[in-house]
Amino acid sequence: MSEANAEETGQDGMGKAFFERADEVAQLGNWDFAIELYLEGIKREPGNVERGHQKLWDTALNRKAKGGKPAGMMEQLKHRGGKTPLDEMINAEYLLSRDPGALSHMETVFKAARKLELPLVAKWACDILFLSQRPPAKPSKKVLSLLVDAYTSVEEYRMAIQACEILRALSPDDATVAEKLSRLSARHTIQKGKYDQEGDFTQSVRDMAKQKELIEKDSLMQAKSYLKQQVDRTRAEYLASPSQLGKINAFIDALLRLSDEAAETEAIEVLTKAYNDLKAYQFKMRIGDIRIAQMTRRYHQLMDAGDKEGAAAQVRRQLEFELEEYAERAVNYPTDLGLKFELGRRQFLAGKYDEAIGSFQQAQRDPRRALRAINYLGQAFAKKGWLPEAAQTLERVLAQELTENQEMDLRYTLGDVLEQMGDLPKALENFSRVAMIDFNYKDVRVRVDNIRKKLSAKG
Repeated sequence: MSEANAEETGQDGMGKAFFERADEVAQLGNWDFAIELYLEGIKREPGNVERGHQKLWDTALNRKAKGGKPAGMMEQLKHRGGKTPLDEMINAEYLLSRDPGALSHMETVFKAARKLELPLVAKWACDILFLSQRPPAKPSKKVLSLLVDAYTSVEEYRMAIQACEILRALSPDDATVAEKLSRLSARHTIQKGKYDQEGDFTQSVRDMAKQKELIEKDSLMQAKSYLKQQVDRTRAEYLASPSQLGKINAFIDALLRLSDEAAETEAIEVLTKAYNDLKAYQFKMRIGDIRIAQMTRRYHQLMDAGDKEGAAAQVRRQLEFELEEYAERAVNYPTDLGLKFELGRRQFLAGKYDEAIGSFQQAQRDPRRALRAINYLGQAFAKKGWLPEAAQTLERVLAQELTENQEMDLRYTLGDVLEQMGDLPKALENFSRVAMIDFNYKDVRVRVDNIRKKLSAKG
C-alpha cells in the first residue's frame, strides 16, 4: 500500500483528542461546539472519514433538525475559498455544517479531497451527493455527470453505473451517456471478479493498525490547552451576563468538554440556577444529559475494574433514570420525533414492548430515523410474540430502495423473525442476502450454517 493511502486511513492520532471531545459534546446536544471540534480534528486528520467527516455531517443534520440556522452573509464571505485545498475543504464543511442541503459546498469538499489525494473522502462526498439525486429529489444533470466521472476515477463502478442510469433516464436519447453506461458495466464485471479474490480496498484501509502513541499524547496536550482557554473566556462572558441564554450555554459547553467531574459539578450548579431563574426546560434537560454521561463513565470504570456484577447493576440504574428522563422530555417536547425514538429505545431495552411500539410508530414519521424505528418496531412485535405483524412490518419497508447497511439491518431482523415462525427457507434467504453484502455482519455466518443443517436434516 502506498504512503498516501496509509496516511488517508486517519489513524495517525493527530485529531484523536478533538474527535473524542467532539463526540462527548455532540452527545449532549451542543451542536455548534461539537462542529468546531470536529473541524479542528479534521485539520489534523483530513483523511479520517469515520471519526471526522461523517461525524461532522451527522452533527450538522442534528443541528438543522433542532432549528439551527444557515450561515449568514458575513459568515459565508469569511469561509469562502481558501489558500490551500485543506483550507477550502474546512471552509466548505463549516458552511455545510450550517446548511447540510447546500450541495455546492459538498462539491467543494469533493474537489478539495481530489486535490489532497484523499480518495476515501472524495468517495464519501460523492455518496452523499448521490443520495441527493435519488427519487423523490429532482436530479441535476451537472451533479450526476460529476458523480459518474468521480466514481469512475476511484473505480467505484457500481455507484458510477447507478448515477449514469439516472442520468440516462434524464437524457434517454443521449448516445454518449448510453456508451458510457456500457463501458462502466464492462469495467464493473472485471472489477467484481478481482474483488472476489482480493477483497475490498476500503476494508483493508480501515483494518490498518493505529500509529504511534506519542503523536496521540501530543494531540491531547494541544486539545487541553485549547479547551482551558475556552473555559476562561466563556466564564468571564457568563459572569458579565448571567441571564443570557447564549452566554449560559457557551459556558456550559466549555465546562463539559473538559470531561472533568469538578467542571461537571460546576455546570450542574450553573444550569440549576438558570432553570430556577428562567424556567427554561432546556437547562433541566442538559442536567439530565450530564447525569447520563456520568453514569456511562461509571459503567466503563466498573467494567475496566472487572466488576461485571457492579457494571450490570449500574446499567439497570441508568436505564431506569433514562426512562424517566426521556418520558419527561417527550411530554415537554411532544412534536420532537427524535425524543420519541430515544424513549422507544429505552422502553424496548426495559422490556416495555407495548409502550415501545407506540413510541416507534410515532418516531417512524421522522425521515432520518424511520428505518431504525421500523427495525425496532419489528423487533418489539417479535418480542411480544406477534411474529406475523413483525414480518409484515419489515417486509413492507424492504420493498423500498435502501442502502446496503439499511438493508442488512432490516433483513437480519426479518430473518430472525422468520426463523422463529418456522419459515426456514425464507429465513435462510434473508440471512444469505445479508451474508452476501457483509460476510462478517453479526453472527450471520452461524445463522446460515445452522438453518442449512436444519433443512438438510429434514431431507
